[in-house]
Amino acid sequence: MKSVRLVSLLAGACLLSAGSALAVDQPKVAQEYLFTDEPAGVTLDPAYATTTRVAYDQRVLTTAGWSATMHGEATVRERVVTLMPLDEGINVVTFADGAGEARFLAMTPPPALSASALLTTLPHSGARLLAGEPFSLLAMGDSVTATGNHAGILARLLARATGNRRITVTNRSYPGRSADATARFFAEDLAAAGRVDLGLLMYGLNDQVCFVPLDAYREHYRFVAEGLAARHADTVFLQPTPHIDIPLTTALRRPDSSPPWFAFRTIGFAESLRPLAHELHVPLAETFAAVWGNGGDGIEASAQAMWPVYPLSYDRQFTTMLEDHGHGDTIHPNALGHLAIARATFAALAGTTPATPVQISGTSRWLADGVHSTVIVTNLSRVERRGWLEVHPLLEAELRTDGPLAYQLAPGASATIEVRWLQAQRPADLLRFPADIYLAPGEPLIPVLDVSDGHSRVYAAVAPFVVEARIARARQVCTTPSAELDLTTATGTARLHVTFPPTAVARTPVIHQVDQDGAVGWAVAEVASVRYAGALPGEAAIDGDLAEWSTNLWSPLGDAVQARWVRGPEDHRATPADCSLQWSCRAGAQHLYLALRGSGQLTQDSFTVFFDPRSPELLGTVGRYYWFNGSLAADGTVKLAPGETSPPQTQMQGRWRSVDGQTVIELAVPYPLLGTTGWPASGDLGLSLCWTHRGADQQVTQLQWSEDGHPWNPRWYGVVRLQQQPAATLLPWMVRTR
Repeated sequence: MKSVRLVSLLAGACLLSAGSALAVDQPKVAQEYLFTDEPAGVTLDPAYATTTRVAYDQRVLTTAGWSATMHGEATVRERVVTLMPLDEGINVVTFADGAGEARFLAMTPPPALSASALLTTLPHSGARLLAGEPFSLLAMGDSVTATGNHAGILARLLARATGNRRITVTNRSYPGRSADATARFFAEDLAAAGRVDLGLLMYGLNDQVCFVPLDAYREHYRFVAEGLAARHADTVFLQPTPHIDIPLTTALRRPDSSPPWFAFRTIGFAESLRPLAHELHVPLAETFAAVWGNGGDGIEASAQAMWPVYPLSYDRQFTTMLEDHGHGDTIHPNALGHLAIARATFAALAGTTPATPVQISGTSRWLADGVHSTVIVTNLSRVERRGWLEVHPLLEAELRTDGPLAYQLAPGASATIEVRWLQAQRPADLLRFPADIYLAPGEPLIPVLDVSDGHSRVYAAVAPFVVEARIARARQVCTTPSAELDLTTATGTARLHVTFPPTAVARTPVIHQVDQDGAVGWAVAEVASVRYAGALPGEAAIDGDLAEWSTNLWSPLGDAVQARWVRGPEDHRATPADCSLQWSCRAGAQHLYLALRGSGQLTQDSFTVFFDPRSPELLGTVGRYYWFNGSLAADGTVKLAPGETSPPQTQMQGRWRSVDGQTVIELAVPYPLLGTTGWPASGDLGLSLCWTHRGADQQVTQLQWSEDGHPWNPRWYGVVRLQQQPAATLLPWMVRTR
C-alpha cells in the first residue's frame, strides 16, 4: 500500500479541532476518477474558509474489502485540501469534527499499449487513437452502463496509455433497454456522438429475463458492429455482468429470493458473444469474469466476495454493500465494479486478455430418456489442479447431475460430468419452453462453476449435439400452404417439404429424425404461418361506425395459437369468446386507418401496434421499427401514445363503442408515426398487433397476430398488403420457422 503524501503544514496554522463541528455541505472532489499518482483536490464548505489545517481519516475500498484506516492532517489553502490516494480503489476521506466526507476512485496507471496489437484489435480507428487525433467512444447499453461510468474510466486509461488527450465519450444507454435498441436508435446514437471511433456494446440483463433467443441477441450485436465498420469505426463487445441477489445460506433464503445460480444467469448471453466476436474480428471484453473477480468457495461465497463492487444504491456509485452487511443494489456495479469493467475492456483492446486455467467444453446426445450432455473439464495450466465443478441451469431450465464433480487433474488431463435435461425427454419437448430456446437451435449452453483453491470462475460449456440436425430459422413468403425448410446435418444441407393448414394463422410442428453412425438425432422446429392482412385504399371516419369497412378483408386476433408470451403458448381465457377480435386496415392519403371489432369484456384491455415500413427484402431483419400504445377511455375515445421512435407530437385519433355485445374501435394514424410520408411504395407494410386482455380474474392473456413472444424485434412481424380492390388476388402467407 502506498503511503499518503501531504502538503507541508504551516507553522502555527489553525487546526480544526473537537467541538467546532458545524452544519455544513459535504466536501466537493474536483476529480472523482484519478490515478494513484495524481493528487485529489477536495474543497471544504465555506465555513472553513479560515481553517488552515484539518485532521482526517482515510481508508480504501478495494476488491478484497476495506483497507486499514490511516490518520493524518493536511493543509487547507483557500478551502482546498490536497491528498494523495492511498491505493487503487474507492478512497474515503472523513474530515474531523463534522467537516464531512469525500470519496473518489483511484486507479493504478495502465500498462503501455502495443501499437501493433491496437492496430489489430482496432483496424479502423487504432491509427487515429495512436496519432493523437480526436477519438470518440460511444457507450451503448442498459442500466448497468447508464448507472456507471466504465466508458469514462476506459477513456482515461486509453489517454494515459497512448498520450492521446482528445478522447471523448458519448453515453447512449438507458435503463430497461434490450439489445434491439441498438438497431432502433442506431442513427440517433451516431448523430448524438457527432463522430464515432469505437462503440462499446453491453446488453443482456433485460434480454435474459425476457427470454430473447440467443440468435436474435447476437443479430443485434452483429448489426451494430457491421454498421460501425461501414463508417470506419470499431466495436468492442462487453459481456453482461453478474447478478448477486442471493442470501448467504439456504436457511436464510426468502421465498421470493433468487436461487443461488441466479448470480450467473447472464453467462449464457455473455458466452454466446464469443463465436460472433471471433467471426467478426471484434475484441470481446471478459467483463463478466472481471466483476466476478476471484470468486469464492462456492456460489454463495462468490456472491459475498462481490459485495465490494456493488453499491448501496445504483445512484450511489462510491458506496458498497459492505456498508450495510450485504444489502443494497445487487445488479448495477459501483465505481469499483466499473473500473473492473473498464480494465477488462482495455485488456481486450490491448490483446492481453488472460488465458483461463481450464477449458470447459461438452457434447449432447439423445438417449432413450431424453437429452443428455457431457461436460468436459481440461486442465490448461502447467501444474496439477484440484477442485470441483458444479453444473447449474440456465434461467428456468431443469438439469440433473450426480452432484459436484471433484477433480484432480495433471496438466493436460480431463474429467467429465454427465447432465440430463429434465424438460427434454422427447423430441416434441423441444417445441416447448424452455427447451425450444436452449436446445432446439442445436448447441446447448450449460453454466458451470469451477472452484479451486478457494476461488471460482464461471464458464458456459457449449455442448453441441453429436448428431448434427438443425432446421434453419428463416422467413419465407408462400403462395400455397406449403414451405421448404433447410435441414443441416453432418452430410450437408437438404430440403424438407412441409405443408400447413390453409387457415389465416397456424403453427405446425416439424420433427425429423436423423441417423448417423448408429446414433439418432432430431431436427425440431415449428412453422408459424400467417396470411397477409389486406388494406384497401380510401379514407375512414373515426366515429365507431364500420359502414365504410364492409368490403375490407379482416384478420383474426384471438385464435388459440395467437395467445402467446415470452414462454410460448399462454392462454388464461376460459373460452376464446372472452376476448376474440378481428382487425382490418385502410390506406388514406395522410393516415393509416385501423379498425378492430371484438367480443368479450375489452374495456380494461390495452394494445400495441408495431410497424416496419422498410422494403419487402428487409422485412424480418434487424432494423428500426415504430409503434403506438392504446387503451379505451370511458368517454368513448381511445387513449393513444406514440412509441419512443416516433415523433412525440404525432396527432392520432381513436373512437370506440359497444353495440349488441360487440366492441368496435377505429383509429387514424398519421404516416409520420410510421417513419414514412405515405403507404410504402412496394405496397407491403410490416406490422405486428399485440392485444393485452385482462380477464375478470385479473389474469393477463397476450394475443399476438403474428408475434412469437416479446415483440422486441421485427423478425416475427407479419405483412399488410395494399389491394386496389376487394379480394383482387389471393394473399400469400408469411411463414417463419422457429
